Amino acid sequence: NKGLAVFSEIYYPKGWNVTIDGKEATHFRVDYTLRGMEIPAGKHTIEFKFEPQVVKTGSTITLFSSIGMVLFLLGGIYFESKKKKATA
Repeated sequence: NKGLAVFSEIYYPKGWNVTIDGKEATHFRVDYTLRGMEIPAGKHTIEFKFEPQVVKTGSTITLFSSIGMVLFLLGGIYFESKKKKATA
């Protein structure tokens, strides 16, 4: 039979994704504080993942900052070695 599952954890919609058997599903607030979702009939695997957008944005900024820093350092090393060769 089709059912309703109530999970004993605080409902917070931002960043949470849920799948049933690998397919995206929705969850909703139950009794003001808990998390719930409708589950179709049969045996299923339910998976909640916390993937907030701020973490993705921060990771992208960190990646580009790191690449920029490495390029800056390599450029400094290159110009210093070129400068030493010119004075030698």
